[in-house]
Amino acid sequence: MTGVVVMLVLTATVIVTLVALVLAERDMKSVIGDQQYSLLSSIAAQVDAQIEARKVLLASMADTIPANAASDPAAMQAFVDRHPVARKQFLNLHIFNREGMLLHTEGDHTSTTRPPNPRAREFFERAMAAGKPVVSLPYKSEITGLPSIMILHPVRDAQGKVAMLFGGSIDLSNTGFLDQIALQKPGQTGYLFIMTREGILLHHPDATRLLTHINARPGYNRATEMALDGFEGWVEATNKDGSDGIYSYKHLASTGWIIGARFPVDEAFAPMIAMRQHALLAAAIFAAVAGLLAWLLIQVLLRPLDRLHRHIGDIRSGSADISVLQRRRRDEIGGLSIAFHELMAEREKAQEAIRDNESLISNILERAPDAFVSCENTGIVTMWNRAAERIFGWSGEEAIGRDIAELIIPPDQRDAHRTGMTRFAQGGKGPMINARVRVTALHRDGREIPVELSIGSLRHGGAYYATAFLHDITERVEYEQKIAASEARFKQLARIDTLTGIANRLVFEEVLQQAILRSRRHRKPLALAYLDIDYFKEINDTQGHGAGDVVLREFAARLVASVRASDTVARLAGDEFVIVFEQVANAAEANRLAAKIVEAVRSPFMLDDEQRKVTTSMGVALHEGDDETCGELVARADSALYAAKRNGRDGYVVGD
Repeated sequence: MTGVVVMLVLTATVIVTLVALVLAERDMKSVIGDQQYSLLSSIAAQVDAQIEARKVLLASMADTIPANAASDPAAMQAFVDRHPVARKQFLNLHIFNREGMLLHTEGDHTSTTRPPNPRAREFFERAMAAGKPVVSLPYKSEITGLPSIMILHPVRDAQGKVAMLFGGSIDLSNTGFLDQIALQKPGQTGYLFIMTREGILLHHPDATRLLTHINARPGYNRATEMALDGFEGWVEATNKDGSDGIYSYKHLASTGWIIGARFPVDEAFAPMIAMRQHALLAAAIFAAVAGLLAWLLIQVLLRPLDRLHRHIGDIRSGSADISVLQRRRRDEIGGLSIAFHELMAEREKAQEAIRDNESLISNILERAPDAFVSCENTGIVTMWNRAAERIFGWSGEEAIGRDIAELIIPPDQRDAHRTGMTRFAQGGKGPMINARVRVTALHRDGREIPVELSIGSLRHGGAYYATAFLHDITERVEYEQKIAASEARFKQLARIDTLTGIANRLVFEEVLQQAILRSRRHRKPLALAYLDIDYFKEINDTQGHGAGDVVLREFAARLVASVRASDTVARLAGDEFVIVFEQVANAAEANRLAAKIVEAVRSPFMLDDEQRKVTTSMGVALHEGDDETCGELVARADSALYAAKRNGRDGYVVGD
């Protein structure tokens, strides 16, 4: 009970604490995300302002740039020297003229002229055709090797046409352009980064990833894909390394770049994690104190119950009788004591009745018509009634005290029997089998006895015993065997023509179907012969049906003697016979087989000690392809038979 109290208090405290912390974490997560997004919005505004300021600076310089600056490096250098502020704001200043030459400054008081690379030239030409200020895509600076951008401003001549492009390049890493990005990272391990709308990294704590695609690393980050699809705001996601973080994104208005921030969840919620641990510790301490108080209270409340327990122990040991349970108490324990007294009084009466019933049951089992055997869990026989003596040949005096396996269990079943007894001993009470099962037992003289067995268990004197009823079914088994033999004989007779002893129509249909399947499978040809006895009705009419039966039996015998072992002869009805020839090579072989059978029939038949000439007409059909059915093949063979009759009988026709 103390443990239950501790568990209930601990569970309730932990649930309330965790629910409160989950709600607080959800609110805290929202606050962190909103703060992080507000910070990015402020940084984005600052970056947009810097880009716009540089655009304004270039515009003011473009209005005063000398017309010969595009072709005279000295004039270009003098113009730049008059604007020291621009030198601090830009890494380099450039002029791209219509002749395709790039004039730019390198360091202090140095100007050079050279053609741009093809990629830069293509960008300059598009910018000149646009006729308005543009910001280039990020590129790797040839001077610093770091990410840079260029702002270009058109310079127009007196006619208003674009005469040149005046631009300034900005190093995104070594200037103060993005200093506030690094200084305003979230937490200790969080960081800020910038990428283009195409995913090219412009600013990142890992310098090796600059100017590479953010998805160049293998893996998937849901927050990154949302930002590239235009998402602004904050979201919780898992990065490609498997750690969770709060991601915030803001798009720059001036360039469309994406400023992002990642704040690891472990760091963001470090105070909440510590608070959770402290709360769980406090809950455990509170539960322990509650359990101690509950234990003390339970000791006081259960003291009367402990006395009742001692009284029951004294009754079981014999040092007291059940009268000690009649002491009156006006509480639940007193009511329980009285109930125990009544129960034990009823138990004593029941035990006396059981002893009387045991004697009655023993007499019933002793006179039972079936063998009854009981054993200890070791297999030692404890009871062996008169029916067991009669069925198995062992007297009760001989059987009781011996292992039952040595008495009636066949040797090949004793291992399984001992395994079952071991399980019975381990479980204390074996499973009850209500339905009878058929097994084999041994008689004392060694002969086997079929019996029906039902087993169970009984408890006596605190121990469990295995019990079994065994019914001798020797006569039933012999009767069943006779019935089975009769059924097998009947089935065999149902498949044989009773007059001739050869296969009947049923067998023929099965054989033909299987033969056609084998012919299709093995691509071996097949032929079917359909034949009858010429003028058979005349034999029956002149010499009687007895003579006709003699002819039918002799005719069937000659057919069987004339075919191969793989062929099947069957009688359909009357004087109609069929032969299934398997593996017939061609029509020539079919003609040879048919001629052999017709010739075998021509030998005279003996009827009433007289010889009589008997002939046959025979039609043969070769199986044609996989599509022909059994019925179609029989019909073609029957047609060939009628053709043989039209030819004058005593012959054969092999159909097309």
